[in-house]
Amino acid sequence: MSEFLSEVFHKIFSKPFILEFAKFAIVGAIGTVVNLSILYLLTDIFKIYYLISETIAFFISVLNNYIINKIWTFKEEFKENMIKKFIQYSIISAISLAVNIIILFVLVEYFNIWYIFAEVIAIAAAFLVNFVGNKLWTFRENINKNQEK
Repeated sequence: MSEFLSEVFHKIFSKPFILEFAKFAIVGAIGTVVNLSILYLLTDIFKIYYLISETIAFFISVLNNYIINKIWTFKEEFKENMIKKFIQYSIISAISLAVNIIILFVLVEYFNIWYIFAEVIAIAAAFLVNFVGNKLWTFRENINKNQEK
């Protein structure tokens, strides 16, 4: 058991892992700006219900983040298993969306928090689900390849 924990600790704190996590966070920040901009535009300008607006904004930012993460964060060529990986990325994103929507709804409806601020909190929680899911499933082949560098 201690050998397993040692290996996990070593992988988490290895330079390639930390670099990937930092890049994933930067892409997430870009996606957050995309998400919040679309959410605000659809909700306040076009008067669409905030949960519907968030669903639309989320999927647009998912496409944006997938492209950047595939090329920059995980260093994959665009042709490399693109459809399969986009489906995997989308499944992880759908799970993240569920986490996001639940937190957003609870914060807005039960705690009366402004929907934009509540969305920032929801994005932070969904970010962790997104990174772990995509690192371990969507871009799994890159774990060993990038740690060898």
